[in-house]
Amino acid sequence: MGAPLRGGEVMRSGLDDLVTFNHWLCLTRLRAAGAVMLFTLGLAWLRVGNISTPYAFAVCAGLFAVSGIGLSWPSLARASRLFFYLQSLADLAAITVGIGISVHGLEALLFRSVYALVIVPASLISVPSGLVMAAAATIGHEMLLVHERGLVPGTLYGVESLMPPFLFFLLAQQCFFYGAHLKRKNTALATLADRLEESHQRLGAEARTSAALLDVARTLSSTLEAPELLARVNSTTRQQLGADWSATFLVDAERGTFRLVAVTDADGAPGELARLELPVSGWAPVGRLAAQPLVVLTGAEAERTPGLGTCGGPLSTTILAALYREHVLVGFLAVGFRSLSLSEREQAVEFLSGIAQHATIVLRNARLLEEVRLASAMKSEFVGAVSHELRSPLNVMLGYLEMTLDGAFGPITAEQRHALRRTQEQSLALLEMITALLDMNRLEAGRLPLQRARLSVAQLLEEVCQQLPEGWRRPEVQLRRALAPGLPEIETDAGKLKTVVRNLLHNAFKFTERGHVTLGAGLTPAGDLAITVADTGCGIPSDAIHYIFDMFRQVPGSGGGGVGLGLHLVSRLVHVLGGRVSVASEVGKGTCFTVILPLAASGQRPSRRSPVPLAPSADAA
Repeated sequence: MGAPLRGGEVMRSGLDDLVTFNHWLCLTRLRAAGAVMLFTLGLAWLRVGNISTPYAFAVCAGLFAVSGIGLSWPSLARASRLFFYLQSLADLAAITVGIGISVHGLEALLFRSVYALVIVPASLISVPSGLVMAAAATIGHEMLLVHERGLVPGTLYGVESLMPPFLFFLLAQQCFFYGAHLKRKNTALATLADRLEESHQRLGAEARTSAALLDVARTLSSTLEAPELLARVNSTTRQQLGADWSATFLVDAERGTFRLVAVTDADGAPGELARLELPVSGWAPVGRLAAQPLVVLTGAEAERTPGLGTCGGPLSTTILAALYREHVLVGFLAVGFRSLSLSEREQAVEFLSGIAQHATIVLRNARLLEEVRLASAMKSEFVGAVSHELRSPLNVMLGYLEMTLDGAFGPITAEQRHALRRTQEQSLALLEMITALLDMNRLEAGRLPLQRARLSVAQLLEEVCQQLPEGWRRPEVQLRRALAPGLPEIETDAGKLKTVVRNLLHNAFKFTERGHVTLGAGLTPAGDLAITVADTGCGIPSDAIHYIFDMFRQVPGSGGGGVGLGLHLVSRLVHVLGGRVSVASEVGKGTCFTVILPLAASGQRPSRRSPVPLAPSADAA
């Protein structure tokens, strides 16, 4: 449905009608004045009495002047309503003066003709003033007749009376004018309806194209793996366009050629990838793609399109769409049709242009992903090599430090022992970071296999507590255990689980200046193992909870040291073990990390049993 006309549009429409009517009224007045002048000359030539020829000519000259002004001054169109009133006043004055001089005989017939041809049309405008003026002239004329001849029936329908012609011409002129006016309006409305229908069809086609392109974008964006993506580009292009064949060529910068990387035949099946290469400047249509994004090939030129081995027949039309990267041609899509009309070709060209733009974006994203993966692999390889080379001499240093502290090289003073202890603590911290880097590197490379075995949870946690470095614990911080009695065995990787618990304990000790750190364990209502590490430290702000498990992310101003790998490694290892980790914290009161792990490997989960309380008691270490 079309939008309704606003007030300003209605006003402009009314003014346009008024300008048209003023122009028509001027022409009508010219014709009427000319007819009256000829009529007066005819009566004067016949020497008919009671005719004032000079006066009649003066009246006609005035009417000519008013009409001439209206037709020759375009600026009056901007004051169309005022000009209409002025015309009506001029017409009324002419008839009134004529009536005042003579209201009987042939002169009455003369001016009645002027009245019928000029004043009556003035009543046809959409404003009421014209009708009021015409009625006023008629009433004035009839009052003069009644004054001279008395109020008798013949006065109002006699020869000199204007009442009959007023009613007749009013009806006739209204029918004529409004009929013509409505015809013009109907023609304009029909034209507008045709335009609206055309616009509706165009918008419908654009909507269908947009919906199809959206579907193409979703389909192409669902994967970034290069081989699958190229095959999907071809199949989607052929399906959406209804083509009989489609292929994708990408540039091989090292060989200076375009290489066929994907092809789809008429049945939608992937075609056989022949070792087909085109020189970058060896095929004329490719040269045209460097200057324009789409090239249409027809006839013999279409049949010579490379890679048509799977098409199954000659093509009448082939459309090439360029693939750009930073305004440089890096490939092209080719689609072929056995038969294609001109209108279908225009639609196919428009649609293929959109597909090519989407394909350019997803291919660029796929290449960026490949570059990121390559960079990540190189980074991991570098970190692994450097970490390994650092750990070897660091272990040697730690060994000699331990021997020195044990007196293997002679007695040492208390100050020397204190300095060596600090060196040992920092070296152990560095070794922890290097070990974490190596573990992360193995995780990312997939070289950290699981070594599952059944083990005692209580024994494993006790071993972790016994093996904690002395430098982690402040004198003001106690280590408490809150292990539920009767904890069952768990089937998991002992080394990885120890790493998880150690990192959580290390993190708790780093951010707790006084109070205690509690290691707890128990069963959840669902029968899973829950390991908790709670502290009375500074806590974590609520806006930092969502990123504390990210690699190399630390809470600003926490002052705990490290590089932000510990919690990330915990999250990754817990995921590898088939569990999940969560955190609850309150600033100024402390933090509690909870690790949930299944008691058995996937597919070997034991039946549910009565849950064991998580932390029935707490014993100071």
